[in-house]
Amino acid sequence: MKIALVSPPVTAQTLVGETASMKSVLNVIPPLGLAYLAAVLEESGYAVRIYDGSLAMSLNQLADRLQEYKPDVVGLTSTTPAFPDARRTAERVRQILPGAVIVLGGAHVSAVPDALSQDCFDVGVTGEGEATMLELVRQIETIGLGDLSGIAGLVFRRNGEIFMTEPRGYIKDLDTIPPPARHLLPPLSAYSPTPASYRKLPLAVLMTSRGCPYQCTFCDRKVFGNLTRGHSPERVVAEVEEALHRYGAREIRFFDDTFTYDKKRVLTICEMLLQKGLRFPWTCLTRVGAVTRELLKTMKEAGCWQVLYGLESGDPRMLAALKKGHTVEENEQAVRWAQEVGLGVRGDFIVGTPAETKESLERTLQFTKRLKLDYAHFNKFVPFAGTELYEELVQQGYEFDISDLPTILDHQATPYVPPSMTADEFHAFLDRANREFYLRPAHILRRLWRTRTWDELMGQARGALAVAGL
Repeated sequence: MKIALVSPPVTAQTLVGETASMKSVLNVIPPLGLAYLAAVLEESGYAVRIYDGSLAMSLNQLADRLQEYKPDVVGLTSTTPAFPDARRTAERVRQILPGAVIVLGGAHVSAVPDALSQDCFDVGVTGEGEATMLELVRQIETIGLGDLSGIAGLVFRRNGEIFMTEPRGYIKDLDTIPPPARHLLPPLSAYSPTPASYRKLPLAVLMTSRGCPYQCTFCDRKVFGNLTRGHSPERVVAEVEEALHRYGAREIRFFDDTFTYDKKRVLTICEMLLQKGLRFPWTCLTRVGAVTRELLKTMKEAGCWQVLYGLESGDPRMLAALKKGHTVEENEQAVRWAQEVGLGVRGDFIVGTPAETKESLERTLQFTKRLKLDYAHFNKFVPFAGTELYEELVQQGYEFDISDLPTILDHQATPYVPPSMTADEFHAFLDRANREFYLRPAHILRRLWRTRTWDELMGQARGALAVAGL
């Protein structure tokens, strides 16, 4: 059995739509989900290759490589914005490898099982895919597709209708999963993370936990669920050492939804890094309610130089509507704590949700400037299936083509605009917010003062050009 795991080639239109200047600041990082699947399959003796279409690979180039390899199973991963590209890829695979089993996985099919109505796919894997994919491959190897109803976590067509098996339980002990098969991926130097996220290249991305217990209305938790589970500190540090020493990483980004969900675990990780003399820059994503000043200080001592908070809004009414579970004052406190101990701060904001008004948008913009954030990401709300807001809007009578929704980076494509403003007014805010935040002379001088490396300086220059070109 030969297996190909594919991140489909995506078009520029899929990534940034009409906002072409944003291409230069895209976050192009290794597909860790495929690397975890590959590790589990390799451990069981299967031949596996990964093809990453995010690295300027055309569909024709991918087809040539797959024809040469002739896999028995082709697994495609897809988010909702990339689903049209995944569908095109599957259709091409069906033409060149008619005998191959084509499996769809990733966030889109987990949120929208009806994606399997497309006959270019044979079966879909929902939720965490490692155990499900291994069980599916073993069945294909022995008896073919046959009756799939006994495998948890699948979606497929049966007699022309969509059928789902029982959900598979989440992996409770993440240390039972082998480390991602980074040896099957292109070198780290082939990737280009967003300029806001690094000081040194190449950068490696690590996932040390899964699941999110919070209830934000704009977020889909179908893949990893609400149960937060983490790797042990020993496993985390071992992966860090592998990324640094085997794969040549000069910086690490911890890509967990909330890296500091367990403060004791993070303190232990920091202590182990210091004891082992592992000195390298690193960043993480976290939540304002999951940090203390003391924890941030220890993280800084262990090499952390930046944290990314999901701040979402500078308006208290909006935070309540989004079910963030924290206040504007708590947002501000967490930012101040990080700045006081010497950490840089990125802030994620979600703009354009149903309760949004022109006044709340303005409060958010002024909030970002008052806090002197290093970066503020004004993420346009897109009603993705699987989120609470999507369900509410559908119940109100809205209709969305969930198989062809834009990314948050495409400012001109707005499938939803808050009723309090026009589409033109919302577009104008998105463009103005980026310019007004990033092109202030004081902000530019502050960013230059805080820049430490040549890699970071070049990234800053790319980011400035992207914003100026909006």
